[in-house]
Amino acid sequence: MRIGIYGGAFNPVHKGHIKLAEEVKTKAHLDKIIIMPSGVSPHKSSGGLVDSEYRLQMCRLAFEGEDYIISDLEIKREGKSYTVDTVTELKKLYPDDELYLIMGSDMLLSFHRWYRYDDILSAVTICATTRQGDISLDELKAYSRDVLKKDTLIIDFEPFECSSTKVREALLSADDATSMLSEKVLGYIKEKGLYTDKYTEIRKLLKSKLDDYRYIHSSGVADSARDLAKIYGGNEEKAYFAGLLHDIAKNMPKDEQLRLIEKGGITLTDAEKNNPALWHAIAGECYLRCEMGITDPEILGSVRYHTTGKAGMSLMEKIIYIADYISAERNYPDVNVMRDLSLNHSLEKASLYSLIYTFNKQTKLQGIIHPDSVEYYNELLMKGVTLND
Repeated sequence: MRIGIYGGAFNPVHKGHIKLAEEVKTKAHLDKIIIMPSGVSPHKSSGGLVDSEYRLQMCRLAFEGEDYIISDLEIKREGKSYTVDTVTELKKLYPDDELYLIMGSDMLLSFHRWYRYDDILSAVTICATTRQGDISLDELKAYSRDVLKKDTLIIDFEPFECSSTKVREALLSADDATSMLSEKVLGYIKEKGLYTDKYTEIRKLLKSKLDDYRYIHSSGVADSARDLAKIYGGNEEKAYFAGLLHDIAKNMPKDEQLRLIEKGGITLTDAEKNNPALWHAIAGECYLRCEMGITDPEILGSVRYHTTGKAGMSLMEKIIYIADYISAERNYPDVNVMRDLSLNHSLEKASLYSLIYTFNKQTKLQGIIHPDSVEYYNELLMKGVTLND
């Protein structure tokens, strides 16, 4: 038999997941697909991950019929759950079958950085999904040929535009999620009271200040910040709160941002005056302090320096700075490297990588680099932080 392996957090499982599985099954001529809810991923933060039994049951409700096998293999595994361990176990369970590992094109292009990726390739065939306007087929084939040294199966399909982050946001805001979830999954979520929290008023404020993308991003940063705080011993609730509010001024008109900065008693430096993209972070800190009455220096500093960083950052400031790079909806080319460094190595390594990434981008654009970023970069190097080990 030809068996697909479709893994993910499924937090929650939505119609986009279902459509992808159905199309891949048809176009790759798969006999069955194993649906594999993740345990503790080495690549992604949990994004407000609900209990594994809930995610398993939602998958059972979403993927019905003999064509799908719902597996708890990764959930039962303790510690970080690496794909190589999963495919090794599945190869033992299905020794005479062909296994196909299903992933998105963005994940494929970082596959050579996966733990023991060559062992994975010896056990399965990669089945990557792409779409028109996404990464080109030629680029994917070239990567497979030149980097992986193995052919991959590329499936071109038109996705159902949805994400688990967007679903969670709709549920948290009491918006209608029926277009994104199957009836059975939505009923189960309501029955169990999943994806609710105590930040209703803050979310209402964000809804009034931000566009849809920025609202989803802010929630994703809050989720990632809480995960990082848990890993590095920070205050999880404070990290979540700061993450929600870090971009509160992002969609404000520039004149309003300047008005807030003046009200907050801050004089912009020449580097800041000539780089309006940085104003929202400074204005955001002023909004929290002057309009919301927030006085906690960790929260205020986290919002103020979440874009540039600075030397001498507190743990909370580092958490928000990195969470802004790794939130669930981010999909820039190096995002999986950033996630791996921050979740499995250190905030400092992730910071160094982010600074190098930003410097390269800014110099290509001949853009201004803020002195705070340079000072943070120098501080990391002088402390012996390196990407080489």
